[in-house]
This record gives sequence, C-alpha cells and structure tokens, in this order.
Amino acid sequence: MFKLLKLIAVGSFGAMCYGIIELVNRGFSHISMGLLGAFSMLVIHELNGERRSDRLKLIYVVLISTLFITSGELLAGEILNRYLGMKIWNYKHLPLNFDGQICIRYSAAWGLLSFFGIAADEFLRKYIFQE
Repeated sequence: MFKLLKLIAVGSFGAMCYGIIELVNRGFSHISMGLLGAFSMLVIHELNGERRSDRLKLIYVVLISTLFITSGELLAGEILNRYLGMKIWNYKHLPLNFDGQICIRYSAAWGLLSFFGIAADEFLRKYIFQE
C-alpha cells in the first residue's frame, strides 16, 4: 500500500512540476502534458532507484529518461496534434524536428530536465519518504 501511495505522490509531483514549467514558459498547459509529466517522473523515480542500488549509472538514467520523454512526446503529439487535430504544440519551425512533434532542441531540454527530476526524486526519497 505504501508503494502505491509513494508512486501516486511521485506522479502527482511530476504532473504538477511540469504543468508549472509550461505555465511559466508558455502561459498555458494541457492536461495531457500533466499526464506525460507524471509518467516521466515515475520512470525517473524507478530508474533512479536502480542507480541508487548501483545497477545503473547516472548517464544511463539521464539517457533512458530523455528517450522515454521524447518518445512520449512523439506518441502524444501524433495522437493529439496530428490525429485529433488539437494543435497543442508544433515544432515545424525548429531545426531537426520530426513531423513537428519532436525536435533536438526539446530532446536536449528533456535531458537537462531529467537531471532536475533525479534531484527532485532524491529530495522526495530523503525528506518525504525518509529512505
């Protein structure tokens, strides 16, 4: 039961943080981005657990997190923006984009954000979950 509550807290934290980042940078967000933030933080949390157990190096946690977030963005973009026509974001004007849904600039940003996610996970584990 504690594990489930912990995962709910971690996911909620990720959704809230990413929503705030979008509000500050774009002035608005979409609920789908909160869900992607939640799932991304859960992946970071699980990967960071592997790192803490010396089964995974930090660079691999960051790389896997970056690939997960970018893949999630592509999947969400293809479904929400292209198939459903919601037009939540469009990277067509940026260099090295794929179908306007992902681009190298934001993939690099997700890598940087992964570092902050790992640091936030460490904070949650130490001060909230007392691990």
